[in-house]
Amino acid sequence: MTDTMQALYRYTAEGRFSSYLTGADYREVCRVLDKLEQTLRQLLPAGERDLLSRLETARLEQRDLELEAMFQAAWTAAQEVL
Repeated sequence: MTDTMQALYRYTAEGRFSSYLTGADYREVCRVLDKLEQTLRQLLPAGERDLLSRLETARLEQRDLELEAMFQAAWTAAQEVL
């Protein structure tokens, strides 16, 4: 991405993105995920909880890359329309 695109992406991700995550469906998914994570952490032996934390970190990194790709795709589509 260009410097301009990176600046816009950071602005969008840090200042605008969360305002679109207010729906009931999103809140329900978060609630379910939190409950599942708590249950799994309670069931796992202590040594395996670290593995779960590493998995979660890797998933968040993957999600960040996917969000960046979505931003780039939207940017390209907007340029094509304009």
